[in-house]
Order: sequence, then C-alpha cells, then structure tokens
Amino acid sequence: MPNRSLFPIHLLRRCLLLLITLIGSGLLFTPSSQAIPVYARQTGQNCLACHAGGQFPELTPYGRMFKLTGYTMGSRTEVPLAVMAVASGSTVASKTPGTGDTNADFPQNGLLHFTTASIFAGGKITDNVGMFGQWTYNAYAQQEADGHWAGHSTSDQFDLRYADRFANERRDLIVGGSINNNPGVTDVWNTFNSAFASVPSYVPVSNPGGNGGPFAGVPATPILMQLGPVAAGINAYAFLNQTWYLELGNYQTSNGIFSFLSQGIPDSDMPKLKGNFSPYWRVAYNRDWGANSAMVGLFGFDTSIYYNSPATAGPVTRYRDLGIDAQYQYILDPHAFSAQFSYVRENQHYDNPLWNANDPNYTGSYSNSSNQLNFLRIKGTYSYLAKYGVSLAYAASTGTPDALAYNNSPDGSGNPVPFGNANATPNTRVWIPEAFYMPMQNVRVGVQYYKFTQYSGSSSNYDGNGRNASDNNTVFFYLWGAF
Repeated sequence: MPNRSLFPIHLLRRCLLLLITLIGSGLLFTPSSQAIPVYARQTGQNCLACHAGGQFPELTPYGRMFKLTGYTMGSRTEVPLAVMAVASGSTVASKTPGTGDTNADFPQNGLLHFTTASIFAGGKITDNVGMFGQWTYNAYAQQEADGHWAGHSTSDQFDLRYADRFANERRDLIVGGSINNNPGVTDVWNTFNSAFASVPSYVPVSNPGGNGGPFAGVPATPILMQLGPVAAGINAYAFLNQTWYLELGNYQTSNGIFSFLSQGIPDSDMPKLKGNFSPYWRVAYNRDWGANSAMVGLFGFDTSIYYNSPATAGPVTRYRDLGIDAQYQYILDPHAFSAQFSYVRENQHYDNPLWNANDPNYTGSYSNSSNQLNFLRIKGTYSYLAKYGVSLAYAASTGTPDALAYNNSPDGSGNPVPFGNANATPNTRVWIPEAFYMPMQNVRVGVQYYKFTQYSGSSSNYDGNGRNASDNNTVFFYLWGAF
C-alpha cells in the first residue's frame, strides 16, 4: 500500500520546540514599535499599519502609499537593516510509484530544516529617495550530482525609488521612478508573488523535476512570474488621487552595469533576454472607503529569451503576457479579510529551429510553432486579532498540448518514465488551505495542505506508471521570524 501518512507528530513537536527556543532566547523578540523589517522602526508604526492583519507581503492602503512615496515616510534610521529566517518541513501523500529509490525521489520528506535566511537593507535615503533590498541564503538552492543539497546566497528583491508628491485641494499626484530586478517587485498589490506559499521558501521533499519543491513539481506559470532577480528594469509610475495608477517599465538582462542586481546567480543559471527592450506595463483603478479597499487592474509583459541561455545568440522564445487582476480588503480591528484574483494568458512563439524537425540541433524542443499558457489564481485570507488566521487558495494552469514540450520520455524512447507527463499538457489544478498563528507580530507558524485535483492533464495515472494527482498532495509546515 502507498504511504499516505500526513505530517509526522515528531516533526510538529520539533517545530514547536524550536519556536519556544527562539522566543525564549529573545532572538526573534522586538517591541511592537520595532516590528519587521526596517520600515516599522523608520515610521514608528507596527506591522499592522502596512500589512493586512500582519500578513507579509499583503499591503494595506497605508503600506501602498509608503511604497509609492519611495519608502521615505518617517525618519531615517541609523542602522537600516533587518533579518529574516524560515524553518520548515513537508511530507508528500505517496512515495510510490517512482524510480524505486524513495530516498532519491523524496530526499527531504518529513524532515524539519532551516531553509532560508535574508538580510534586508533599505528605507529612507533622502526626502525623495528610498530603497528595498534583500539578500537571501537558500540552504537548498541546488542538488549536487551525489544527491546532496547545497546552500547558496544571492541577490533577492531590489527596488530603488525616487518619488515626489504634489497635493492641493483639487489634486493628489504621486510620481516616481524605480530601478529594480523583477517586474513584480514594483507592484503595490503584490499580484506577482508566489501563488503557492505564504512564506518565501520551503523544504524540497522531491526532486524528479530537478529543482525540488514542496511537491513533485508545480503548475506551469508565465514568464512574468518566473524571471526572479535576473532582469534589470527601469520603471516610471504615477498615482492620481489615490485612484488611478499607471506604470511603464523596460527590462533587460541584469548583467554589465546592472550585474549588482543579480549578484551570486551563476551566469549559467541566468536566462538571457534578447536586446535591451522588454516592456512591462500596468494600469489599475483603486478605491478606498472606510475599512474597505478595492482594486481592478490590467498588466502586460513582452520579452524574448534565448533558448540556449546563457549564450546570447541563436533562436529565441518570444513571450507575450497579458493579465487581469483584482483585490478586495476589509480591515477593521480585530478583523482583517482580503481576497485576490489574477488571470494571465501567455502566448509563446518559437523561432523556426526550435520546432522545425529539419534542424538537427533543436529536434525535440516543441511540436508546435507556438503555444498558449493560462494561469489562474484565487485566494482569500481572514485573520483575527492579527494572531489567528486561515486562508484558501486555488491555482490552475492550462495550455496547448505539445508532445515535445511536455514530454513523458525525455530520452525519446517513447516509454513512460516515473513522474513523467503521459498527457502532453501542463494542465494542473491545486487547492491550498492554510492555518496560521502569530504569537507576536514578527513570528508566524503555519501549516498548508496542497491538494491536487489534476496533475499534468489527469487526475489518475498522469505519468503512465500509475501515479495519481492526489499522490502529490503535500502537508507543509513552516516557522517564520524576523527582527
């Protein structure tokens, strides 16, 4: 019988012991006016002022204004630094069928680990200039040939802003510019944050896809959500009467004079954007009234990436992302509720050598000259007293069938492989309920459950070896703290 045990009791006990130890030692304790990370010390506010119900990274109207005005509200701090750490563990519903070596298939299953730590630097530099910078150490950054996981530290999110505000009895206009390393970093509604985790990292329980994860792979996502800190952007934005928001930006590979934005990321791991023109745009309508806030928006991103990156020559894949999103918040102590919706349609076009079988150098890349990928995310969160909370998220990927892009047999033999894709499609659907507790505003402990109703195009036998979508169901436990 497959092993379908849920989260081990011994792991829960170890996490609780770690929480008690951290709190008791004072490593994570700071007074309420000194909350995470740097900005609370700068403004004299606690976490709840900027984050809905204390939930990082969801911003309140005040938090959005703080970011749009260039992180300059309040007084500049003498030591503009903060730190964050995450410990977590996870267990998958079933470890069979697989390769037959469950230690290799699920090397970290059921174990508690320290996973990431980050250093933040930022806040007010001048009256018009401020910054958000993050450097992160990931203890499970990559898996070596011998199966061991190796840690690595790299640049994370970076956002250097100039902003000015022009206000009178008739008009309130904020204008600004940003140098950043990710199209999603500038978004004050956080549409492009991870659809799957409330914390920024996790323990890999399985690695059949070669990159770990809290389960055996994740739904495919548009390039807009994948780039990470490898794209250097210069953006300009305007926010009129706290209602209309417009942003225009342009991205290129973060090398050369922009290499500081991607420090620590090996050149071989950096997808190379073609040329110096990859436009990003966003428009949104926002309304705040009483304890309520609502937004509806449109956004888009166009880029071309060399297929054989890190080389900067050869055929490219052209990505065209177009999305719509919305958010609603109700914040009135002791209650906080938020809901988000986003939908992205991505069109992918491939240069002729990538899909034309007449070119022997690229045979087996794609069956079609173009494909489409659709990504839907819906999430609702409720917290009480900024201590107790629950959330429910749903994410789904659908797309064009492509027997080569979603190949069940990478060696070309035609035989099914463990954890493969027998349906030649990215279609995956997952529900993610979560419960969390915040004993203080800069410590959070939570548990999530990833329930798959479809995986790689099927609910059953998706790999041709008898593995079902539900076999990837995962319990994920985390402990997060910052000061």
